Amino acid sequence: MKFKDLEWKDIMSDNVVVCSHCEINLCGWIKIEFRINHEAEENKHYLYAFGKGGIRRLQPEKYDSVESAKNAAYRIYSNEMARIKKAVDFQLAT
Repeated sequence: MKFKDLEWKDIMSDNVVVCSHCEINLCGWIKIEFRINHEAEENKHYLYAFGKGGIRRLQPEKYDSVESAKNAAYRIYSNEMARIKKAVDFQLAT
């Protein structure tokens, strides 16, 4: 199952993405937010995910590049949307 591409807003400094942000708002009742911050000391990117239900991550995940963090965010988004689709399909079937 493929969902829409995520639209990221990148903040650059010295040719490095220091922060990237993406928000998804579906019909006003499902909101998912991703934030990627660059930690210069470790040269790692931290992915934070916020939203309702299982999407909330209390601890950030570390990645070596902003691209790998964005790919992980897309996987999280796809899994959450598949879960929502399954719940809606179940409600329609009953």
